[in-house]
Amino acid sequence: MMEARTRPFFSVFRAEVLKGRRGAPRKVALIAPLPFCALGVLSSGVISGTGATGGVATYLWNFWYVLMMPVAIALICVSVANIDARQKLRSELRRVLALPFPPARTWWAKVCYALALAFAANLAVLVCSTALGAMGVDAPGFAEGLAAATILTVASSWMVPAALALTVRFGTLAGIAIPVLLQLGAGIALYSSAAWFAFPPATTLCAVSPLLGVAPSGVPLEAGEALGAFGWEAVVGIVVAAVLFAVLAWAGATWFSKREAA
Repeated sequence: MMEARTRPFFSVFRAEVLKGRRGAPRKVALIAPLPFCALGVLSSGVISGTGATGGVATYLWNFWYVLMMPVAIALICVSVANIDARQKLRSELRRVLALPFPPARTWWAKVCYALALAFAANLAVLVCSTALGAMGVDAPGFAEGLAAATILTVASSWMVPAALALTVRFGTLAGIAIPVLLQLGAGIALYSSAAWFAFPPATTLCAVSPLLGVAPSGVPLEAGEALGAFGWEAVVGIVVAAVLFAVLAWAGATWFSKREAA
């Protein structure tokens, strides 16, 4: 038991990465953005006869983080939560998993791994957007895109511990449906509220608007619109989202430790 408590966090995290090396979590992070990358290409005007005003910001970025990103994050989390039961162990992985890891560190490793994959999915969208911008089309710059990818990951990070805990406790369907419905429903219902910054799902849609030049509804922003400037509301919204993530992750670690000890 003492040896388990002294294991460095990196060893626990490495075990999670090894388990998911050829598993579903990485595939979801890579594949989920691809249809929206295709939409971005078609709407950018790179192909003759195609293109729309603000097409990359709308069809690539906005459609991604409004519609598919919540689903992708939930699928990543469900895959990370369930991977132990489905993993066909190889020699190296069997050796790593045999190490005595404390439950709390295992939980935090799963949270960090899922969050890293969610960020990687957003980076895939950034790569496509940057490539289109390099071709001369109207697309957000690299700095704006990187900031947007980071904000999207933080604003939606509450989904990670929530989806992991729901999957472990109630199963795959709950782990997918509940976080996705909350993120989509609350985001769409509350982004027009004056207090959108108090709700992370709405922050996901609103805080990136000035960076990408597109409203939560997918319409290009007009000059003088309230969401056209990165103000204190966006900062507060990001802080609220980070705090919610920390609280849910900490509560999940406490619950997971008691559950594994039972």
